[in-house]
Amino acid sequence: MEVIGIGNAGREICKVFEQKGYKAYSIDNHSDAFIKFPKVKTIEEAEKVEIDLSQLKNNIKSDQILCVMAGSGLITGACLRILENFRDKKIDFLYIQPDTSFMNNNGKTRERVVRNILQEFARSGLFNKMWMVSNKSISNLSSDISIGNYFEKVNEKVVDMWHLMEYYSQATALMGNLEEPQEQNRIATFGLYSLNDETEQKFYELEGVREKHFYFTFSEETLSETGNVLELVSRKLDKARENEFQEISYGFFSSGYTVDKVYIMYYTNHIQSETGKSPVL
Repeated sequence: MEVIGIGNAGREICKVFEQKGYKAYSIDNHSDAFIKFPKVKTIEEAEKVEIDLSQLKNNIKSDQILCVMAGSGLITGACLRILENFRDKKIDFLYIQPDTSFMNNNGKTRERVVRNILQEFARSGLFNKMWMVSNKSISNLSSDISIGNYFEKVNEKVVDMWHLMEYYSQATALMGNLEEPQEQNRIATFGLYSLNDETEQKFYELEGVREKHFYFTFSEETLSETGNVLELVSRKLDKARENEFQEISYGFFSSGYTVDKVYIMYYTNHIQSETGKSPVL
């Protein structure tokens, strides 16, 4: 998998992906972008910009692409034209929602429009999955984020979570019933689960969740216990089901560490509105 980052947020996250060993290419008006995009004044102007992507197309060899972008930048207007050049690839989209409480009205409107359009394209099958994360949600669940390191820490946590989930989604579980999400559930996010207090912390407050996939990463000590670990997990998974229509699946993995952690992937087919609430369909 290779990464394409669009706009300022996409460019900065590309740097973090590169530190993890991924090949990442940014498209932005900053001088260190892989593809230089001209400065524009409106999102409509960005839609009409013609840029030479031949170098980018020659560099990308993988059949899978992750496109990373925040919804508030002007360059977002060029997103779909850029991705048209990679229609032969399997595309996942990582959408970063800025904290809209710090945005002006133009920025809020732009973010809402872009987010809704991308979700519609995801539901239509243009993207394999649209992964949604919220800067506000991530900062709320992290105690080490300050004004000075806000974007640096948020970007690190986004990439760390993506990297972990990419690994465990391809690893073979020691036990479990994990399957591919249903075809129609293309809108997704990540989350953390506390074994002690049975709470979930989403990276985006996804509503109308159809599927929850739990990844239990246990230490060797926990995996070797002969007590009631399976029964305990079973009870917790039953509590995690929010309604009778929600699918719950799980997998047990060796963490390689001395602590136990649980990650969740959430999937839905519901368009997420600006309030974080899914409209009635």
